[in-house]
Parts: sequence; structure tokens; C-alpha cells
Amino acid sequence: MAAGKLQGYADDRVWYELSFTIGLTHGLNTLADSLRLTPEFSGEAGRAPLLPLVDALTVGPEVKRILDEAQAFFAMEWPPAVFLAMAHDPGYLADYWLALKATFADGALDRLTKEVMAFAVSVTAKSDYGTDFHLREVRRLGASERAVIEALEVTQLFNGFTKIADTLRLTPDFTA
Repeated sequence: MAAGKLQGYADDRVWYELSFTIGLTHGLNTLADSLRLTPEFSGEAGRAPLLPLVDALTVGPEVKRILDEAQAFFAMEWPPAVFLAMAHDPGYLADYWLALKATFADGALDRLTKEVMAFAVSVTAKSDYGTDFHLREVRRLGASERAVIEALEVTQLFNGFTKIADTLRLTPDFTA
């Protein structure tokens, strides 16, 4: 994340975009992991979802449009499984897709930075589906293997610091 792209920490857009990215990622991970969806790019087989996925070829036109958009947005050969699960409730799918597109669009932060954040959130949440999905996106959007390793190093470091601070019941050293 380049300092120039942040436009200073006083710019609340950065914090809102980070918050929305984290929240939406947790939501997708929770749904995917609770339904036991197989990580899409892992090659893992033999794990059946707890809920059958919607057949993208038999859905109505509005759901089909959203699934096609998601497929294109993530440059996939098929719609992401998590969206096929959401498609059981077309209103839910439409609302979530609208929020996700807005959140992951370039703004105060670029798409790659948001995907790195989503990858870190997925690793922290121990989400097989999310880790697999967002690692693919980070790589697809141009992050080097060194950048992936650095993201993991930062995630591990701050997860450790947070656990220590929580265990010791430390309070913040600063106010807003």
C-alpha cells in the first residue's frame, strides 16, 4: 500500500473501505465455511456442501446477470460457489453483490490492496475457502510471491501482538 494512495490517515475513506472489506470478507467466509464449500482452487475433492448449490444454467435472468458479473469480476470460468449458495435467496444475493462490487472497487484504496486485506482476514479467520479464494485474487491482480509472504508475515506478527495484548488485558496507549 503506497503512502501516496492513502492520502493521509486523516482521510476517513480509507478506514471505511478497510472496514467494509473486512466485514464483507468475514460474511462470505462465514457462509462458505459454514456450508462446507470446497475451496475453489485447491483441487480438494470429496467434501459435499451442506446445501446444494444453485445451477447457474437454470436460474432466472436477474440471478444469471449477477452470477455472470461475479464470474467476470473474479475472472473465473464459473461463478464462485459462495454466490451459487447465496442464489437460493435472490434478494440476498443481489444486495450482497451490490455491496461487494462497491467495496472492492478502486477508491481511496486500490483493488489489490483490498484483496490483500481480504486474504489476511481469511487467514486470521482460518477460512479455507476465503484463504484459497483471496490468495488466487491477490496473485491474479499482480502480487508477487514475496508480497504474499510479506502479507502473511504482517498478519502473523499482528495476530501475535493482539493475542499478547488481549491476554495481558492491555488498554490502548492512545485515544482516537
